[in-house]
Amino acid sequence: MRPFYILLLLLTVIHKEGAHGQNNKHATLKSEHRISGLADLGERMLDHLTFPTPKGIWAIYPAGGYSSRTGLEFGLMPVYSWGSPDSQPANREVNTLTSSMQFSTKGMVEVRSELDWYLSSLWQFSGRIEALRINDRYWDRWSQNKTAQPIDYRSSRYGLKTEILRHLGHQLHVGMSSEIWHYQFDNRNAHLAFEQLSGSEGGWLAGAGPVLLFDQRDHVLYPRSGSYFKAAWTLFQKGGPNANTYNNYLLDLRHFYGVGRTVLAFQSLWEYSDPGTPFFMLPQLGGKDRLRGIGHSKSVVDHSAWLLRGELRVPVWWRFGAVVFSEVGQSARQLRLSRKELIASNGIGLRFRILPDEPLHIRIDAGWSSEGHQGLFISLKEAF
Repeated sequence: MRPFYILLLLLTVIHKEGAHGQNNKHATLKSEHRISGLADLGERMLDHLTFPTPKGIWAIYPAGGYSSRTGLEFGLMPVYSWGSPDSQPANREVNTLTSSMQFSTKGMVEVRSELDWYLSSLWQFSGRIEALRINDRYWDRWSQNKTAQPIDYRSSRYGLKTEILRHLGHQLHVGMSSEIWHYQFDNRNAHLAFEQLSGSEGGWLAGAGPVLLFDQRDHVLYPRSGSYFKAAWTLFQKGGPNANTYNNYLLDLRHFYGVGRTVLAFQSLWEYSDPGTPFFMLPQLGGKDRLRGIGHSKSVVDHSAWLLRGELRVPVWWRFGAVVFSEVGQSARQLRLSRKELIASNGIGLRFRILPDEPLHIRIDAGWSSEGHQGLFISLKEAF
């Protein structure tokens, strides 16, 4: 529980710093002057990490992160952001290119680059290139054995994923997604059990399919109002001696309410993959972008996963913000709703805006689940 107490202490200190001195006018002015001075000092320090250009702005930060899967991560992260003059409505869409090279205390090595590019008012493109080597674990499908002992193995993968969408009007977009990956595994124990898993031989995997998107959010990085709905179907082809095909389906619905400076964010998500899906591609219920009370993203996986969640987002002081979240979901062989098998997840988080004018955040989230799992994550961008 120590990570949760640390985060709670940080949020309390920041809040008290901003609210100190309310007992009398003199104390208030003194406190406001001190807070303003701290903010000015912080901005001057961050000026050495940001480099404006005529078309955008570069920011170079030390990269860092944490999850129980990777351990403590460290490296370098350059970020480039630029506007889309043709976007409608204005200032809603922000182009970002984020890259990182990171190492971790659990032997991870990762080189990664992500691009979100709004080419015009009609077209938008997103892509990810990644090379990853990591000591990983697999717990079997959740519906098969909830108490399974994990299988440890060394995993290497590289590849890319892209998505291109065309705007049809009225915030409706259609397009295609595609991805291609190469996997290689080096099992360190339970060798026979590992080889019985679908996809354990590794090799090439490619997929493509249609995407439907409805997006009326007022901002793509930090929405304060509007709705978002995405439906995607991907047909995958696995190469190698045990070549096969399988389908993956995804539905993602979000809504955002702005109440003053506070934002209420909600999401419902469902993902399903056919039988025969490689073990490393099964839908995940936990991790930094799903139920954050499940620390290791591979510990709860199955053919079907769904979740519902809400999050309260509050600006605190200067570039800092805080969140409180509550989530619930289920992992099973097929879509089902069983009250006894629901997993709940609750937690808190801290946010720090890394760009001068755009709400691109580093986030720290700590959560715990009804299954006894705990999660602590440090990453970039909001969970949803």
